[in-house]
Amino acid sequence: MGAHVSGRFIVLAIVLAAGSVTTADSFMGEYTGTFFADSKTQMPATANVVAESEHDWRIVIDAVSPGPGRQGAHIEVYGNLQGQGVDISYPSGGYRWHGGINNGHLSVGSEYGQHFELDKVVRKSPNEGLQAPQGAVVLLPYKKGAKTDLAAWTNQNWEVLDNGASRVRQGSSTTKERFGDIKQLHVEFWLPLEPGNRGQGRANSGVFLNDTYEVQVLDSFGLVDTSGDCGSLYSLKRPDVNASLPPETWQTYDIEFRAPKLNADGSVKENARITVVHNGIKIQDNVELARPTADPKAQQRITGPIQLQDHSHPIQYRNIWLVKAE
Repeated sequence: MGAHVSGRFIVLAIVLAAGSVTTADSFMGEYTGTFFADSKTQMPATANVVAESEHDWRIVIDAVSPGPGRQGAHIEVYGNLQGQGVDISYPSGGYRWHGGINNGHLSVGSEYGQHFELDKVVRKSPNEGLQAPQGAVVLLPYKKGAKTDLAAWTNQNWEVLDNGASRVRQGSSTTKERFGDIKQLHVEFWLPLEPGNRGQGRANSGVFLNDTYEVQVLDSFGLVDTSGDCGSLYSLKRPDVNASLPPETWQTYDIEFRAPKLNADGSVKENARITVVHNGIKIQDNVELARPTADPKAQQRITGPIQLQDHSHPIQYRNIWLVKAE
């Protein structure tokens, strides 16, 4: 991959958004601010607010100690809708925490003066809108405000939207062209908010390399990752980092793939390998794929199509292109 996707710790663009939330769920998302441990001790803090239903949220807050000899803080609390805000009154870490979320500000405290004050932030992938380099194979063209072209895909029933994306509908779709080694596959995807769903029922899709190896697409914002969550090599390996953004946010994959090498009799000589960069953060680093993912008995081959999976969720895709490896 090019230099723009190679660093694991690329800083994502962050825009303060307190008081100006525009997503369907104005409370769900990421927050950053300060933990006031006592009257003299402060430390940076972050929080993920995850919708568990239309009226309830799970709130995970972490504070990082600024130096040795001090402990940070970690609490997980729940809030529910009260009027125009979220009310929090919940035990965690041996204390009961009280507070709420209003106008993009999260405030919660307990005994001995300890309290968190955080403001909502909105992250964007630094690779959102990345233009295809010269010589790339453009699979799903993207131009803001213009309808895309499905000519490169087998399923013409996907819904073409006015925003330049295509929405999954009536089955999975594969590219008409087959590919082997890939230097960079760029994919942008948008996940709907489905707060009442859990696990694999929460905005499920997948990107298949060689029609065989799946990089999972799922709403995994704020979750502890498994080998079935977003960015996982499905059923094989969870991502090294949870780089998921909240749903209803455009996210990106940039993938490098080396197809398996086969012997003359079709047996595998060298396993396939894959590197995945999710929203600018490397989450899978040259991982050997010891077997196919969803179907471990599937035949491995040196070329195959790219597949985008329909798992009965209205996922949107846009701006898909790839650069073949030389």
